[in-house]
Amino acid sequence: MHQTIIHKSNRLPMLGWGLCIVIATGCQHQPPAERPAVTLPVYSQGDADNGKKQYEEACLKCHKLQPGNNEKGPQLLRIYGAKSALLTDYQYTDALKNSNMTWTAENLDKYIAHPKQTIPGTRMRSDPIADAKVRQDIIAYISTLR
Repeated sequence: MHQTIIHKSNRLPMLGWGLCIVIATGCQHQPPAERPAVTLPVYSQGDADNGKKQYEEACLKCHKLQPGNNEKGPQLLRIYGAKSALLTDYQYTDALKNSNMTWTAENLDKYIAHPKQTIPGTRMRSDPIADAKVRQDIIAYISTLR
């Protein structure tokens, strides 16, 4: 007597359930990382209106101002007074992570003037902004982004 054995695969239903679980749990949108609210007073030693124009010309191509909108550089909303390398949705260099920098007006001024000297190992690619007045204006504008 010859016996025929039929193998039923349970893999297909299991794959279907696994896919459902992945879809149900893996597709939940994580909110973008945000910095805490700015607690420092607005920087008053620059012209924020001119700073906005200067920011748009020199910074905006790499640094957007909306949470989750990181490009070549991290978004800079509420950067003023924040610790460096704070966003969890941007890949910072080890140099920036280990700098323990707080973005005060003084530190922003140094960094914008000479990024690679201020934090060796940074990947900031833009040309330094040599004009102190322009830097002050940009910092004044950034300080208003709350």
